[in-house]
Amino acid sequence: MTNTERAARTRANLVLAAARRFDRHGYDGTALNHICAGAGVTLGALTFHFRSKAALASAVVDEGVRALQRIRTARPDTGRPLHDLTVLVLQVAGALQHDVLPRAATRLVEEGHVDSGWPGIWRAEVLRLLERAFVTGDLAPDVRPAAAAHLVMHVVEGAAHEARRAEAGGVWVASDVAEVWHAALGGLAAHPR
Repeated sequence: MTNTERAARTRANLVLAAARRFDRHGYDGTALNHICAGAGVTLGALTFHFRSKAALASAVVDEGVRALQRIRTARPDTGRPLHDLTVLVLQVAGALQHDVLPRAATRLVEEGHVDSGWPGIWRAEVLRLLERAFVTGDLAPDVRPAAAAHLVMHVVEGAAHEARRAEAGGVWVASDVAEVWHAALGGLAAHPR
């Protein structure tokens, strides 16, 4: 293994170890020595790759948001807005439940420690799909797209919160996000499926 490959592996291990700590304890509750222990490196190795805890948190957000962006951009547009919204919601919620990088990224952004455009991009995409559903008559006539977008945000944030709580307790309690989403969708759709 070359020095470049070893450095890349060390950096990736640090980002993952930091994501685990940030996800569980938040930015303020995470100490660099705990990240080093989780990655199996010295503080010197950490500071070689990241000049500060803030720079490391920024790297975690970059990686986590990249994973969420891949979901958003890879999703095909079927022309059925509520179907497309369902696919998007379930994939993003699944990533937040099962991948610590996006979950830690969202926590760091929510806490205000790292600035990211992801929340705005995510909300805009959700709102765009809901507005299309309203125009096509797929959204119930008494449901405003902005209010529905707010509900979607709560469903997805709830999935992330539940996953974080389950991991902190050392026990995974699988939530059926699909069931919760379909119950919410029943109240949003003009013609419940």
